[in-house]
Amino acid sequence: MVKTMIKERRGCSRTTRILSIEYRLYKSRRQHSDPNWHLSTTEDVSPAGLSFYSDYEYRPGDILDVRVVMSGLLEVFKGPCEVVRAEQKRLGACFFIALRFASFGQDAGTSPASRPKRITKRSYPSTKRI
Repeated sequence: MVKTMIKERRGCSRTTRILSIEYRLYKSRRQHSDPNWHLSTTEDVSPAGLSFYSDYEYRPGDILDVRVVMSGLLEVFKGPCEVVRAEQKRLGACFFIALRFASFGQDAGTSPASRPKRITKRSYPSTKRI
């Protein structure tokens, strides 16, 4: 049986990657402020954002300060993210949190000259001996 394809609203494809993530609440409309860093692992990642499970409840619109690290050494992302989805899971006291990178899409209105350049393959001179 073939599963029917559902049209998704996201603009970027995502991939399941397990990376370490540190996060803390940066800005919220609520009175509650928690300056402590918390640890988790990502559920999936895309160029626009990521998702993870948290023991702490956040609401859409909250801004989190996030650090994503691969293999404990390589920093993949560091900066603010906006909570776009938060769901409490039925069988546990955890929350599924989906974030959008705050810097994603900010350069969409800039001119092509000011956008980052695409890295192209360089042609190197031949090392062939004559």
